[in-house]
Amino acid sequence: MRVGALDVARVWEALGKVEVPGFDIDVVSSGLVRRVRVSTDGTRVAVFVDFIGSDPGCGFCKLINHVLMSTVVQRIKDSLRGLGFAEVLVVDELTGAEL
Repeated sequence: MRVGALDVARVWEALGKVEVPGFDIDVVSSGLVRRVRVSTDGTRVAVFVDFIGSDPGCGFCKLINHVLMSTVVQRIKDSLRGLGFAEVLVVDELTGAEL
């Protein structure tokens, strides 16, 4: 099965419903999600995120980002598994590390 634009659009639509905890904004509108890739067989998806705070030198900002990050990553995975993806990877856009 070849993945089409419709599959990618479904991913973006689902991500647009994933809210950032404590804020009235979703992960797409907030700029956290940078890009997505769906495997050619449509069973796997990778979501590339950027959790850099507005002030990288701020220790408290880093703590908040870390706490929010784990919750957001889990919400992204749950949302996309709900679409039927067997494997959901959330990847740090800057480092390439899986979160």
